[in-house]
Amino acid sequence: MVLGIENEALELAATPMIAFVGAMYALLTVVSIIKWKSSPDAIRNMWTRSLVATPLLFCIFASFEFGPIGWGFIIGIFALGLHREYCIAVGVNDPYIRAIGAMTLLMLIVAGMTHDRLDADWAWTGAAGTGWLAVGMLMAVVGTWAVPIFQDRAEGTTGECGRAMTGFILGWLFVHGAFLLHLGTIGTGAAIFTVIMVSMTDTFALITGRFIGRHKFRPILSPKKTWEGVFGGIVAAAITGYVAQPLLPTLTAYETAALGAILAIFGILGDLSLSMIKRDLGLKDWSAILPGHGGILDRVDSFILAAPACYWVLLIIGA
Repeated sequence: MVLGIENEALELAATPMIAFVGAMYALLTVVSIIKWKSSPDAIRNMWTRSLVATPLLFCIFASFEFGPIGWGFIIGIFALGLHREYCIAVGVNDPYIRAIGAMTLLMLIVAGMTHDRLDADWAWTGAAGTGWLAVGMLMAVVGTWAVPIFQDRAEGTTGECGRAMTGFILGWLFVHGAFLLHLGTIGTGAAIFTVIMVSMTDTFALITGRFIGRHKFRPILSPKKTWEGVFGGIVAAAITGYVAQPLLPTLTAYETAALGAILAIFGILGDLSLSMIKRDLGLKDWSAILPGHGGILDRVDSFILAAPACYWVLLIIGA
């Protein structure tokens, strides 16, 4: 037992992640010494980002020790937070439409936290809770459209309902993270695997892009991203996926390497999708709630598509 951890998948991941965080701080210290005089503002921002991200990362990993309830609670906080943040940013002003989305997400969060404890006779919930996800989407669509119908109004409803549903869909995709834990014996490993892949992709895309990046990837959507950085992030995720095979023991190391690369690609797509919406709205950050990062959506944009990608890939292949 490592550090008193009882969860087997978390025990496997704990030591490497602590070593990784330590190595990143060591690297940051070296860079700070070398670059402080030439780029003090950039160095301060990097330290701020790191000092905010580290406790968040440890809270996320610690939640796995408490099973679906602990992990689902963390997912729930972020899901409801990002939904509220999005609605404020895009101007979903009708409180009833916003409430429909938030209440439906809350229902899905509770289902994700307790799906393993629900009556087994509820056959409609499907494998790993797919039925809950489907019913949640139906409830959000019907509920969102029902609000202006009951209000007997039509003006502006196309845009408002469309924006509201986009906000709900972002939360709905993110909530897939809670349902990862219901993928049988590999559930916890799948969730940890996804978090690690997203972290490694973001970290090594940044490092590779900063050191050898020359060719812009999508200069309008994300001016700092380069092709070299993108490939660096995907390769890092594939290598990490190969090494992290014990988290998904029903797959081979080559399969987990491929899954790592797939999650990296979906993570990058998630990042760019949120950047696309943000640029269209003329926003630099979604909010200022997380110093050095911006808003919740700025921090979890990669996970929004990576989590459902991992969930559905593992469910489809019957891992």
